[in-house]
Amino acid sequence: MWKVIKIFLLVYIIGAAAFQEEKVRKIETEILSEISSVITGKQYGIKVYTTDNMKYIFKYSKILLPAYECINADLIIAGERLKDKRCRGKIMVVTKYYLLKEYKDAVAAFYWHKGRPNLIFIEERLKQYRISIPDKYKKFIDSEKNL
Repeated sequence: MWKVIKIFLLVYIIGAAAFQEEKVRKIETEILSEISSVITGKQYGIKVYTTDNMKYIFKYSKILLPAYECINADLIIAGERLKDKRCRGKIMVVTKYYLLKEYKDAVAAFYWHKGRPNLIFIEERLKQYRISIPDKYKKFIDSEKNL
């Protein structure tokens, strides 16, 4: 009897964790979609090149479309280091803080820290690409000097 209860609890915990992870991915995708729209100025059909660990965003996003080569992308979303060197020079959004420091083409970062979402737009990089963002996002702007 106890073995059955332990197995049931284990299955429940694993299922709950998977459900929670999917919920987080949906929220993350909504935020990344909104950021992509702000950066590109497009409301739909944004062609995005992603690193392998970010492919799930296409499952949940209604406005992001996969670009299979970074040359064809409106934007790059990187959740890990890029393997393709030809992607340098393209506007990027990163999902890790250290990547924001590493990639000078990253105009924004959306990442989790201690279970909380963080959003940063880099003022100098926004100016470099002539990107203006709506007033509601201005509170997330920071200087490159503060990285």
